[in-house]
Amino acid sequence: MFDPFFTTKGVGEGTGLGLSLVHGIVADLGGAIDVRTIVGQGTMFTIWLPIAGEATVPSADVAAKLPHGEGQTVMIVDDEKALVALAEEMLAKLGYEPIGFSSSVLALDAFRKAPQSFDVVLTDETMPELIGTDLAHEIRLLRPDIPIVLMSGYSGAQLNERARAVGVREILRKPLQSKDIAECLGRVVRSLV
Repeated sequence: MFDPFFTTKGVGEGTGLGLSLVHGIVADLGGAIDVRTIVGQGTMFTIWLPIAGEATVPSADVAAKLPHGEGQTVMIVDDEKALVALAEEMLAKLGYEPIGFSSSVLALDAFRKAPQSFDVVLTDETMPELIGTDLAHEIRLLRPDIPIVLMSGYSGAQLNERARAVGVREILRKPLQSKDIAECLGRVVRSLV
């Protein structure tokens, strides 16, 4: 149920915020989620968070050691608006200039209009209009040199093959963590130099 793409909604109704995002937030805060289900009665979620002051706060040294950007423009594409906003916030804190899109078609239009305006593309794979690997393929036709990072809650040989075939540099596992994004973009940006 914490899989980023699990939903009980019908086709075309969206996928909602998702328990994966809730799980990621709770885990980042040092908490846990307890789930109890009784058939015919329902499910109860209990969220456990540390008492204020109990959670270990990462030292400034640890945060400073994460790779930071130098104002590079990152296109973020995800059909979940909440995840776009979360990624934009993370990237801004890491020193990047994020530009988010909740539609892969609108993102491709923006890229077609100004392909040199972006330094890196960070795209979700599973989207309704144009999946991430197809978006990556279209972007590569316009600008073969741009680094593209794919985000997905799934993994496996098929995804890896599709990603490699369209020149995706790396695949980030959802739910996204600041550390993973920082390290991934650090590697990708270093390859630009």
